[in-house]
Amino acid sequence: MFDELIKLADVEALTTRFLAYLPNVFIALVLLFIFWVANKVVQRILSVALTRMNIIRQAQMLILRTTRVAIYIFAVLTVADQLKINITSLLAGVGFIGLALSFAAKDTVGNIISGVVIIIDVPFKEGDWISLGEMHATVTEIRLRTTVLTTFDNEMVVVPNMQISQERIVNYTITPKSRVKVPIGIAYKEDMQQARNVLLETVKGDERILLDPSPYVIVTDLGASSVNMQLRFWTEDPLLNFSLMWEYTERCKQAMDLAGIQIPFPHMQLFIEKTEGLQLLAAKKPTKD
Repeated sequence: MFDELIKLADVEALTTRFLAYLPNVFIALVLLFIFWVANKVVQRILSVALTRMNIIRQAQMLILRTTRVAIYIFAVLTVADQLKINITSLLAGVGFIGLALSFAAKDTVGNIISGVVIIIDVPFKEGDWISLGEMHATVTEIRLRTTVLTTFDNEMVVVPNMQISQERIVNYTITPKSRVKVPIGIAYKEDMQQARNVLLETVKGDERILLDPSPYVIVTDLGASSVNMQLRFWTEDPLLNFSLMWEYTERCKQAMDLAGIQIPFPHMQLFIEKTEGLQLLAAKKPTKD
């Protein structure tokens, strides 16, 4: 049977075709090596140039990756053409597969596009303290699809970039000077100016608090059972915002106690009208069992 297969196959023709094809294979391997070297050289030149231009690291990584992918695609097409592979059919197949994948992974594609926008727009960078919606956290890592945040409780939170692009972002690191607001309420019978003076005395001598703009106290609203006031001052370190607010909430309470200024708690007054039925009920003597 083996002899019959040899007879069916034109060994001489196959050998001739193989020898004729060998130069194409050799040239394809040489081209692959050239593209590999070219990629290394281009990556190094681009990295040095982008560093000198003070481009942020995330943008550098994006540019370098895009350049690497472009070189690899061009290399594959060139080598395929050298090996006499039908590039038109190959491109059509890749395009069809890409279209199918784009529908199946539209969220992933959206996250990657949002990641590119974040890297280019630079609303924050690694190490910045931001608030994202109701969450306060430090940016640990910016990826193409997700951003890694570390909360003040040392919890690692991975957020899709598409969600970040739709949220309200506050970057406290970009504008380091931060205002601290300490709310406190006093009873209606108390003197507001005296309370204001007591609150301002609590911040004197604290080097963490800026003198310009100077601290001040305002009345925010008239509550149901208290006059609501707010001590406001500025600090240069935004990371002290919450710790200063908590510290001065306690200090203000102690200062109000020492000054004899009442801090009320919510209470309700009940007024009862004198009616005939109420008078009869009040006059009725309790009966003994």
